[in-house]
Amino acid sequence: MNVSPDFSPSIKIMKPYFMLSGFFYLLSMIWLFFINPQSALDDLHLIAWVHIYMLGFVMMAIFSAMAQLGPVVVETKHYNVNVFKYIWIFLTLGLILMVAGFYINMKLLTYGGFLVLVAMSIYAIEFFLTLKNARRKTSITNAMKMSSLFLLLGIISGLIMAFGFNGYIEIDPHSILKTHTFGLVVGFVILLIMGISIILVPMFGSSKRISDNEFSNSFYTLSFAVITMLLSPFFLTIYLEYLAYALSILAILLYFYQLFKMTSSRKRTVHDIWARSMYVGFTSFIISFLFLISYIFTNDALILKLAMWIMLVGFFGFLIIGNFYKIIPFLIWFQIYSPLIEEQEVPMLHELIPKKLTDLQFIFSSIGLGISVLGMLINTYSIFYTGVIFLIIGATLFFISIYKMFEKNL
Repeated sequence: MNVSPDFSPSIKIMKPYFMLSGFFYLLSMIWLFFINPQSALDDLHLIAWVHIYMLGFVMMAIFSAMAQLGPVVVETKHYNVNVFKYIWIFLTLGLILMVAGFYINMKLLTYGGFLVLVAMSIYAIEFFLTLKNARRKTSITNAMKMSSLFLLLGIISGLIMAFGFNGYIEIDPHSILKTHTFGLVVGFVILLIMGISIILVPMFGSSKRISDNEFSNSFYTLSFAVITMLLSPFFLTIYLEYLAYALSILAILLYFYQLFKMTSSRKRTVHDIWARSMYVGFTSFIISFLFLISYIFTNDALILKLAMWIMLVGFFGFLIIGNFYKIIPFLIWFQIYSPLIEEQEVPMLHELIPKKLTDLQFIFSSIGLGISVLGMLINTYSIFYTGVIFLIIGATLFFISIYKMFEKNL
């Protein structure tokens, strides 16, 4: 992998994505005080929170990471890097309108969904054009392409749901809810995380990378699972849904094995903030995965809530936060300090991280995750919201850490 500053956009262009991701993470934690933890999964306020978390925090984080890592992985320049100056604007405005739609007027969902679709389409088209000129074509680049396709399909299905809610088209929005959720969470986020982790875990964890053929096994299996779920509303619904679940389980088990092979090959173990975040993140993934399997057989709403909460806050949250502490310092050092090596003394990568703040963030966020899960498990409001307070403190420290890394060095 040829790491060149010519392949990635300026850190100044991508700064709004990192900052907004941290801001929406903090906002989503505060927003939890306005949600009843016992709400049904179709409660509009709960759905609004999920969109703040997924579109504001997770999607902004993915765009910021992929804009930098994607071209580096395939060793080519962006087709048009300037589009990243505008994507975050469309995405933010779309998210605001969507949240207003869930709380004020459902018609705003359509307008917000359209702006989000514009943002995602610009990202996906630019990414496809960038990958078209790739020097290296592997199963990881194929996973990037496929995840972008699932992203568009997931957003389009969400827009169709918005049309259905407003009566613009005759369709039951709930009939495609599973395909919308599955397409975005599994087809885009998890598939992309699987592909990128094959690169980042060896890079940041000092371990050996698995072969391209090995990753192909989990990549193609999960892709087929998502395609099966996307087809399920049209025929053989229940059978295709269960086939999609079975294939997803198989794909994730293959990925766990690949992840185990990489982590067990480490020559040295450094328990830094990245490693500790990965421990919590992937442990959460395993626990959430077991809960989801249990839900398939029990159809218990509480088990599904626990599974999704642990996946969103434990897996997605800690994975993104931990990698921010590696990606941001690396990008700042590479673009700002590396050209100065022969002219003056430059800081080391770890010196760009506010260590005390990040250590405190990890402690508060980990405690908050554990207490909130306990509160949901025993159905006790006071315990759940105690965990939320810890999560808010952790989120505040995370946002301050991002701000300090940028303001100190740019």
